Amino acid sequence: MFLQILIEPSQRVRILWKTKEEEEPVSYRLKTVTYGTKCTPFLATRVLRQLAMDEVKNFPLASEVVLSDVYMDDIVTGSQDLGTL
Repeated sequence: MFLQILIEPSQRVRILWKTKEEEEPVSYRLKTVTYGTKCTPFLATRVLRQLAMDEVKNFPLASEVVLSDVYMDDIVTGSQDLGTL
């Protein structure tokens, strides 16, 4: 999931990398959310909530579920009939 979330260019993390001590470091900029950082779970949840708010007209049932029935990375929801699912 995290690799599907693009970061705005001005907010991208920069990494300097070199394989040998005598080499010049190479600069990389990460384009997606980095797994393992403290903010990663928040960013993933926030992106889902924003998508649900943006697409409420196109997907009203899914939007309602994402906005009200998601906890962390779990979705706990139900329906009175199979047709709604």
